[in-house]
Amino acid sequence: MSSSNLELLDYIIFFESEPEWIHSDGWYYGVRFLVKRDKECLLVTLAPDEAELAVEWWQDGILRIKFKTVMAISWQIHSRDSQEWLWIQCNTERSIFCRIQLKPYIQVEWEMTW
Repeated sequence: MSSSNLELLDYIIFFESEPEWIHSDGWYYGVRFLVKRDKECLLVTLAPDEAELAVEWWQDGILRIKFKTVMAISWQIHSRDSQEWLWIQCNTERSIFCRIQLKPYIQVEWEMTW
């Protein structure tokens, strides 16, 4: 199953947390989600209208991954069996994909194609 044309409620359900609005014109211009699982913490900032995505992944208080991308043109949530992930595609000279999975465990994938 996959869904696109996502609304704020779709992200709230996916991240299982209340968002922090970071833009005065509304969530679509910037919203941040904090996901905590045991000693792991994932901080995801989305701005679909600005085509931006930022991710920080912390483990036991240590920053493990941090990245920010622009030109994010496709935002989709996919689910299959017990897995669920947010799939973001960026529009640049090269195709860039980011996949954030929260269930059954946190996993972040980043891929750039030729």
